[in-house]
Amino acid sequence: MSLQVTFNRPSPEMFADIRTRKKVRTRLTIQDAALDLFSSQGFDETTVEEIALRADVSPSTFFRYFGTKAEIVLSDHDTQLDQLCAEIGNQPEEIRELEVVRRALQVAWVPNIDPVRTIRTERAVGRSAYLCGVAYFVGRRWIDEVGAALARRRDDPDAIEECMMVARTAMGVFGSAIEQWVASDAGEDFGGLIDRGFELLVLMSRY
Repeated sequence: MSLQVTFNRPSPEMFADIRTRKKVRTRLTIQDAALDLFSSQGFDETTVEEIALRADVSPSTFFRYFGTKAEIVLSDHDTQLDQLCAEIGNQPEEIRELEVVRRALQVAWVPNIDPVRTIRTERAVGRSAYLCGVAYFVGRRWIDEVGAALARRRDDPDAIEECMMVARTAMGVFGSAIEQWVASDAGEDFGGLIDRGFELLVLMSRY
Protein backbone atom coordinates (compact mmCIF):
# COMPACT_ATOMS: atom_id res chain seq x y z
CA MET A 1 0.00 0.00 0.00
CA SER A 2 1.36 3.40 -0.98
CA LEU A 3 1.98 6.31 1.36
CA GLN A 4 3.22 8.66 -1.34
CA VAL A 5 1.94 12.20 -1.60
CA THR A 6 3.56 15.36 -2.93
CA PHE A 7 3.03 18.59 -1.05
CA ASN A 8 2.44 22.00 -2.56
CA ARG A 9 5.60 23.95 -3.23
CA PRO A 10 5.78 27.72 -2.80
CA SER A 11 5.02 29.57 -6.03
CA PRO A 12 8.00 31.48 -7.49
CA GLU A 13 5.90 34.66 -7.35
CA MET A 14 5.80 34.41 -3.56
CA PHE A 15 9.45 35.44 -3.33
CA ALA A 16 10.52 39.06 -3.65
CA ASP A 17 14.13 38.22 -4.54
CA ILE A 18 14.56 37.66 -8.29
CA ARG A 19 17.33 35.10 -7.82
CA THR A 20 15.20 33.04 -5.43
CA ARG A 21 12.23 33.20 -7.82
CA LYS A 22 14.44 31.90 -10.62
CA LYS A 23 15.73 29.02 -8.50
CA VAL A 24 12.24 27.98 -7.41
CA ARG A 25 10.97 28.21 -10.99
CA THR A 26 13.88 26.14 -12.32
CA ARG A 27 13.37 23.46 -9.68
CA LEU A 28 9.67 23.16 -10.51
CA THR A 29 10.41 23.09 -14.24
CA ILE A 30 12.88 20.22 -13.79
CA GLN A 31 10.45 18.34 -11.56
CA ASP A 32 7.57 18.72 -14.01
CA ALA A 33 9.71 17.73 -16.98
CA ALA A 34 10.87 14.62 -15.14
CA LEU A 35 7.37 13.61 -14.09
CA ASP A 36 6.18 14.03 -17.68
CA LEU A 37 8.88 11.65 -18.86
CA PHE A 38 8.39 9.19 -16.00
CA SER A 39 4.67 9.03 -16.83
CA SER A 40 5.20 8.49 -20.55
CA GLN A 41 8.20 6.15 -20.62
CA GLY A 42 8.93 5.07 -17.04
CA PHE A 43 11.40 6.11 -14.36
CA ASP A 44 14.03 3.48 -15.11
CA GLU A 45 13.99 4.26 -18.83
CA THR A 46 14.40 8.02 -18.40
CA THR A 47 17.88 9.53 -18.30
CA VAL A 48 19.06 12.71 -16.63
CA GLU A 49 20.03 14.02 -20.05
CA GLU A 50 16.46 13.59 -21.29
CA ILE A 51 15.08 15.39 -18.26
CA ALA A 52 17.52 18.26 -18.73
CA LEU A 53 16.62 18.55 -22.40
CA ARG A 54 12.89 18.60 -21.64
CA ALA A 55 13.42 21.24 -18.93
CA ASP A 56 15.75 23.29 -21.19
CA VAL A 57 18.61 23.17 -18.69
CA SER A 58 22.03 21.55 -18.72
CA PRO A 59 22.71 18.24 -16.93
CA SER A 60 25.00 20.14 -14.55
CA THR A 61 22.09 22.42 -13.66
CA PHE A 62 19.96 19.35 -12.98
CA PHE A 63 22.51 18.10 -10.45
CA ARG A 64 22.57 21.47 -8.71
CA TYR A 65 18.93 20.88 -7.77
CA PHE A 66 18.66 17.09 -7.50
CA GLY A 67 21.36 14.60 -6.60
CA THR A 68 19.59 11.70 -8.34
CA LYS A 69 16.47 11.00 -10.39
CA ALA A 70 14.84 9.47 -7.32
CA GLU A 71 15.13 12.76 -5.43
CA ILE A 72 12.76 14.34 -7.96
CA VAL A 73 10.05 11.92 -6.91
CA LEU A 74 10.71 11.59 -3.21
CA SER A 75 12.75 14.58 -1.99
CA ASP A 76 9.76 16.61 -0.77
CA HIS A 77 8.02 13.85 1.15
CA ASP A 78 9.29 14.77 4.61
CA THR A 79 8.75 18.51 4.26
CA GLN A 80 5.57 18.54 6.35
CA LEU A 81 6.22 15.59 8.64
CA ASP A 82 7.10 17.89 11.54
CA GLN A 83 3.79 19.72 11.11
CA LEU A 84 1.87 16.46 11.28
CA CYS A 85 3.66 15.35 14.44
CA ALA A 86 3.15 18.77 16.03
CA GLU A 87 -0.57 18.60 15.26
CA ILE A 88 -0.75 15.17 16.88
CA GLY A 89 0.72 16.69 20.03
CA ASN A 90 -1.77 19.55 19.93
CA GLN A 91 -4.88 17.35 20.06
CA PRO A 92 -6.91 17.24 23.32
CA GLU A 93 -5.89 14.51 25.75
CA GLU A 94 -9.35 12.93 25.93
CA ILE A 95 -9.46 12.05 22.21
CA ARG A 96 -8.65 8.48 21.23
CA GLU A 97 -5.43 8.04 19.32
CA LEU A 98 -6.84 6.94 15.97
CA GLU A 99 -9.03 10.03 16.02
CA VAL A 100 -5.98 12.10 16.96
CA VAL A 101 -4.13 10.97 13.82
CA ARG A 102 -7.23 11.45 11.64
CA ARG A 103 -7.64 15.03 12.83
CA ALA A 104 -3.94 15.75 12.46
CA LEU A 105 -3.92 14.45 8.88
CA GLN A 106 -6.93 16.57 7.98
CA VAL A 107 -5.40 19.73 9.45
CA ALA A 108 -1.70 19.41 8.65
CA TRP A 109 -1.58 17.45 5.40
CA VAL A 110 -4.80 17.26 3.41
CA PRO A 111 -5.01 21.00 2.55
CA ASN A 112 -1.36 21.06 1.51
CA ILE A 113 -1.25 18.13 -0.93
CA ASP A 114 -0.63 18.85 -4.61
CA PRO A 115 -3.12 16.62 -6.47
CA VAL A 116 -1.52 16.80 -9.92
CA ARG A 117 2.02 16.02 -8.77
CA THR A 118 0.78 13.39 -6.32
CA ILE A 119 -0.96 11.48 -9.11
CA ARG A 120 2.06 11.68 -11.39
CA THR A 121 4.43 10.72 -8.59
CA GLU A 122 2.27 7.79 -7.51
CA ARG A 123 2.17 6.45 -11.05
CA ALA A 124 5.93 6.85 -11.47
CA VAL A 125 6.51 4.93 -8.23
CA GLY A 126 4.12 2.19 -9.32
CA ARG A 127 6.11 1.57 -12.50
CA SER A 128 9.54 1.24 -10.88
CA ALA A 129 10.67 -1.50 -8.51
CA TYR A 130 13.51 0.75 -7.36
CA LEU A 131 11.18 3.63 -6.48
CA CYS A 132 8.80 1.23 -4.74
CA GLY A 133 11.67 0.19 -2.50
CA VAL A 134 12.68 3.78 -1.73
CA ALA A 135 9.04 4.73 -1.15
CA TYR A 136 8.66 1.85 1.28
CA PHE A 137 11.39 3.31 3.50
CA VAL A 138 9.80 6.77 3.26
CA GLY A 139 6.52 5.27 4.45
CA ARG A 140 8.26 3.44 7.28
CA ARG A 141 9.78 6.73 8.42
CA TRP A 142 6.35 8.35 8.45
CA ILE A 143 4.91 5.51 10.55
CA ASP A 144 7.87 5.61 12.95
CA GLU A 145 7.52 9.38 13.43
CA VAL A 146 3.74 9.21 13.94
CA GLY A 147 4.20 6.42 16.49
CA ALA A 148 6.85 8.42 18.33
CA ALA A 149 4.60 11.50 18.35
CA LEU A 150 1.79 9.45 19.89
CA ALA A 151 4.15 8.12 22.56
CA ARG A 152 5.27 11.67 23.38
CA ARG A 153 1.63 12.68 23.63
CA ARG A 154 1.11 9.94 26.21
CA ASP A 155 4.32 11.01 27.95
CA ASP A 156 5.09 7.31 28.25
CA PRO A 157 8.12 5.90 26.36
CA ASP A 158 7.04 2.37 27.33
CA ALA A 159 3.87 2.80 25.24
CA ILE A 160 5.80 2.89 21.98
CA GLU A 161 4.68 -0.60 20.87
CA GLU A 162 1.00 0.28 21.25
CA CYS A 163 1.55 3.66 19.63
CA MET A 164 3.32 2.06 16.67
CA MET A 165 0.34 -0.25 16.15
CA VAL A 166 -1.96 2.78 16.09
CA ALA A 167 0.40 4.54 13.66
CA ARG A 168 0.51 1.56 11.30
CA THR A 169 -3.28 1.29 11.33
CA ALA A 170 -3.89 5.01 10.84
CA MET A 171 -1.33 5.39 8.06
CA GLY A 172 -2.77 2.27 6.43
CA VAL A 173 -6.08 4.12 6.18
CA PHE A 174 -4.23 7.11 4.76
CA GLY A 175 -2.50 4.91 2.17
CA SER A 176 -5.78 3.32 1.12
CA ALA A 177 -7.31 6.78 0.68
CA ILE A 178 -4.36 7.81 -1.52
CA GLU A 179 -4.87 4.78 -3.77
CA GLN A 180 -8.58 5.49 -4.16
CA TRP A 181 -7.95 9.18 -4.77
CA VAL A 182 -5.31 8.57 -7.43
CA ALA A 183 -7.52 5.96 -9.11
CA SER A 184 -10.24 8.62 -9.40
CA ASP A 185 -7.75 11.16 -10.86
CA ALA A 186 -8.36 13.24 -7.73
CA GLY A 187 -12.04 13.38 -8.62
CA GLU A 188 -13.12 12.25 -5.17
CA ASP A 189 -12.77 14.30 -2.02
CA PHE A 190 -9.52 13.18 -0.42
CA GLY A 191 -10.49 14.28 3.08
CA GLY A 192 -13.77 12.43 2.69
CA LEU A 193 -11.96 9.24 1.68
CA ILE A 194 -9.81 9.48 4.80
CA ASP A 195 -12.84 10.01 7.03
CA ARG A 196 -14.67 7.04 5.49
CA GLY A 197 -11.64 4.84 6.10
CA PHE A 198 -11.51 5.74 9.77
CA GLU A 199 -15.29 5.31 10.07
CA LEU A 200 -14.91 1.81 8.66
CA LEU A 201 -12.32 1.03 11.33
CA VAL A 202 -14.81 2.04 14.01
CA LEU A 203 -17.50 -0.17 12.49
CA MET A 204 -15.13 -3.13 12.24
CA SER A 205 -14.11 -2.73 15.88
CA ARG A 206 -17.67 -3.56 16.91
CA TYR A 207 -17.46 -7.10 15.58
